[in-house]
Amino acid sequence: MTLRDIMLDDLPARQDQDALQQALALIWQEEGHVSKRATWSQLMGGRSNPIWQITSDDMPHDLVCKLYDAAAATPLFANDGTREALVLKYLAGMGIAPDFVGFLDSALGASVLYRHVDGVPWSGVVEGVAQLMARLHQIIPPEELPETITSPVSLIAETQAMARAIGMDLPPPPEVTTDLPQPTRRFLHGDVVPGNVVVMADGLRLIDWQCPSIGDSAADLAIFLSPAMQILYGNRPLSAEEQSAFLSAYLAAGGDAVGVARYTALAPLFHWRMACYCHWKAAHGDAAYRDVAALEQRASEQG
Repeated sequence: MTLRDIMLDDLPARQDQDALQQALALIWQEEGHVSKRATWSQLMGGRSNPIWQITSDDMPHDLVCKLYDAAAATPLFANDGTREALVLKYLAGMGIAPDFVGFLDSALGASVLYRHVDGVPWSGVVEGVAQLMARLHQIIPPEELPETITSPVSLIAETQAMARAIGMDLPPPPEVTTDLPQPTRRFLHGDVVPGNVVVMADGLRLIDWQCPSIGDSAADLAIFLSPAMQILYGNRPLSAEEQSAFLSAYLAAGGDAVGVARYTALAPLFHWRMACYCHWKAAHGDAAYRDVAALEQRASEQG
């Protein structure tokens, strides 16, 4: 079987992952990156895109292939394969991200290939994640990335747009100070959740780089400290003591003090926006988000 035998219209719906995987394997074989003898095993961790681990005794390392679903982007999280490929190449050798192997765009969609990160999803001790995030935020970002804006006005506007889209009766935004220091331009991962932090023998790695950007480090802090994101990605809400320990460890590791000040002031708005996002996701078919929306609303009200 060759690529000429594969017509996009002949492929089953995306639910038929076996046919999709076989077609993708042929493409990467022709590119010379994957052995014809390789075994592809679908990984269950990703919520946005199909992902496979690729193993073969004639390949030096296991690989991971991610196929991007163009429809999986959401108001808070982009799903851009070109950004992930850019960042993986940019961070090569820094011990922060997986090792890049290749990127291509085909009739099946964009896909990226990188070296498998051999470890387990993070849970528990927050200091290591704080140190990893601080390291990332100290790296000069590639200028090709888009900007993330976290002003009170922008956070409120984004939340109101999500609520309008699903016909939600949105509670009023919490009052926060507008007397904030100007944000510094930092390298943001955009989705630092427990499932995207892998614990390896030599430290932690960040995976799933499909929504990196440049902007206020408070945005990354808010995602990790979100109780909804902690639960949805296999952990539990962080206690007040753990949140304080995380921010202290982040600052001690050289993290962005301006970002911490902005997060502390804007936390009620970040939680309010995340509560609305959970309702938006539930309205689009992901019922798990409905169960955690109240946690974010409660955190917003507690300030």
